[in-house]
Amino acid sequence: MADEADLTEGVDRPLDWASDPHMSSVDTIMWRGDTDRRMRGTICMLEIYDCDPDWDRLVAAHEWASRMAPRFRQRVVDSPFGTGTPSWAVDPDFDLHYHLRRIRLGGDGSIRALLTTCEQLAMTALDAARPPWEGYLIEGLPDGKAAYFLKAHHALTDGLGAIIGLAQLHSPTRDHNPKKPQPPSPDPVNITPLDLIQRQIAEEVRRIPHRLDTAFRGVRALTNPRQALSTALRYGRSVPRVAGLVSPPGSPLLAHRSLSWRFSAFEVPFADLKAAATAARSSVNDVYLAGLIGGFRLYHEKMGSPVESIPVAIPISVRRPEDPAGGNRIAVGRLAGPVGIADPFERVLTIREQVRQARHEPAVDIFNTLGSVMAWMPGTVLMRFSGTTSQNDLQASNVPGIPWETYVAGAKVERMFPFGPLPGCAMMATMITHNGTACLGINSDGAAITDQELFAECLVAGFGEVLALAADDDVTPGELKRVV
Repeated sequence: MADEADLTEGVDRPLDWASDPHMSSVDTIMWRGDTDRRMRGTICMLEIYDCDPDWDRLVAAHEWASRMAPRFRQRVVDSPFGTGTPSWAVDPDFDLHYHLRRIRLGGDGSIRALLTTCEQLAMTALDAARPPWEGYLIEGLPDGKAAYFLKAHHALTDGLGAIIGLAQLHSPTRDHNPKKPQPPSPDPVNITPLDLIQRQIAEEVRRIPHRLDTAFRGVRALTNPRQALSTALRYGRSVPRVAGLVSPPGSPLLAHRSLSWRFSAFEVPFADLKAAATAARSSVNDVYLAGLIGGFRLYHEKMGSPVESIPVAIPISVRRPEDPAGGNRIAVGRLAGPVGIADPFERVLTIREQVRQARHEPAVDIFNTLGSVMAWMPGTVLMRFSGTTSQNDLQASNVPGIPWETYVAGAKVERMFPFGPLPGCAMMATMITHNGTACLGINSDGAAITDQELFAECLVAGFGEVLALAADDDVTPGELKRVV
């Protein structure tokens, strides 16, 4: 969606989105994670359209978007040693014909067949020598509908950054807008290994004053030894919690890991989630997590393997207003998912308190703090830290979506289902809200969740428990629906 100020002033320029020419340390860690196939950082978005978009317009829209957001024309340039932060550079061989593809859905054309196709596409590695994204128009859905599947590397952006980008690149109308800005194609950039190493060394030199200042403030804090000791102890106790070193043990039922991704999709009116949150005096995110964990509780019971808690990780946004829209600005929060709590109200309140505590951990931003050092580690060394994610049974994120109707090449976007990667965890759950509907995308390890159908039933029932809390306020409880 074009910026109104740009239109009135006649200024044609790219979006201020993912414009940093170099990877941040957190992005670098995600990029290097691909050293281990089990840690691939591919994020996906599945959009359902009310009709087939015009192919020529869709191609033109992608060409335009790659000029509006030049990151989609940029490849990753890493050092020959695979250390330090890589750079982004416009690919001189950028070929939209490679990145944008058109396929027809096989099988019975059902949503289940669509999700199976998307699983297979998602599990295929991105080409590291090209801009790390691929887009697929998938035709042949029932009732003349179509789908669009976008896969990209997590190093491009976090969930909130992705929504910011999509909101500006989607159209608010079905008709073509000839007045949208038309920035020129970005010029190719040639970065040699020597250029990259020189830039990395210069960055480390620029960090010296900051590190000296940090050391000086640490020494100065010793003038009040009692306060300094108290602060150090609080931080020291926080580090193991944030790093996941003191998480509850993983569920034996979910212990196995593989390379197999399995997708499922659900939806619920966002108003129903808000009503349940109001009734529980908690946030929508608390209710969302309580619904997920309720599903795990029921699944464990039906599989004859009940547990009291499971390790859960949630992203905590540390994005500031002045931060660029792209890239990752997240920290990690750790929870002991209260699977053993049957009462949904008590479960919501327990999660609310755990989330509050996780957000205020003194060491919550430790991976961003240490990132500049960790970025110098080769991928094979970094993967030794993968246990901090592979021990999680659930990772869950909730991202605000686009609150208005959106269109692509003449087709209306009816639903947007996000699917996060599986960095060694049993399940990744991601929810965004699109035009009043909360869309939940589940990516689970096929070796961990062995009965996908049963888990889907349990998840619907688990959300039913927390959504029913709204009935206490004379509101008809909502229902989570599986998209099949």
